[in-house]
Amino acid sequence: MSIGLEGQNLIFLISQPRAGSTLTQKILGSHPQIHTISEPWIMLPLLYPLCYDDLQAEYNTKLARIGWDNFFQQLPDSKTAYYEHLSFMYADLYSQVLKPTGKKYFLDKTPRYYYIISEIYKVFPQAQFIILLRNPLAVLCSIIATWVKSDWLHLDQLKNDIVKAPGLLLEGIRELGDDCLVLHYEKLIAKPEIEFKRVCQAMKLKFAPKMIEYGATNSTVWRFGDQKLVYQKSRPDPQNSDKWILLLKDPQTWQIANDYLEFLGHETLFQMGYSYQELRKILDTHRPQELDSADVIHVEWLQRESNQNIEFASMN
Repeated sequence: MSIGLEGQNLIFLISQPRAGSTLTQKILGSHPQIHTISEPWIMLPLLYPLCYDDLQAEYNTKLARIGWDNFFQQLPDSKTAYYEHLSFMYADLYSQVLKPTGKKYFLDKTPRYYYIISEIYKVFPQAQFIILLRNPLAVLCSIIATWVKSDWLHLDQLKNDIVKAPGLLLEGIRELGDDCLVLHYEKLIAKPEIEFKRVCQAMKLKFAPKMIEYGATNSTVWRFGDQKLVYQKSRPDPQNSDKWILLLKDPQTWQIANDYLEFLGHETLFQMGYSYQELRKILDTHRPQELDSADVIHVEWLQRESNQNIEFASMN
């Protein structure tokens, strides 16, 4: 099979990093009709500059953005022609990876496509979009445990994954509407058969029960994504849902999680499918006794009034 010019037979899995996307990808990739590889990232370089001018490059990206916009104004259909030609290129590239496998679908799991959901949709309006959500406090704790450890300055480099991603994912869900399938990590690991039956039904695929036992058929270690837990298990483990709570015993982690909860606020969490009150109760219950005497820092970009809405700067 090949990928259609409007994205037929193409699946995008998008989420915050550390939200369980590698597990989801492993399970979907264990279906006999779905092929997937390590995160491609290939759509970011040519779509991201349409929305943002903060790229780091040796040339002036702000001037480049002006040049792009001026060029597009000379085209009869403006950016439409650009999207159409990208569909030719990307469909061919995806097809070259898919065809040798004899499978029907190609799955591109690149979490940071959260930056460009709207633009991908314009290139491939017939693609299947899956947006995976996870309790953002669990995501934060996983980011800290996996990438930050005790190097708290490194957290600043992951700022967008923490503060921008939730809102951009919600924007994508609203824009895509019925063309988007929303999954929640907690439901996925608690009742994987039910959740992946729903995914297969949306793609008009017959559910393959063996896909849940992904470890038996899909043991390839990918360069990107979870490098540990997903390879230590053979199927989803419901106990992983609350493991993040164990990390709250560290005063600094608890403080950042507390600030993040207030930063997100009631409305954003509600739209994501989570309860501010429940998360507040968990933090209060697991507040470290050492917190009052600990020398903790407050992350500057998490400091705001709790009743403010998260604002996301986009140059669409």
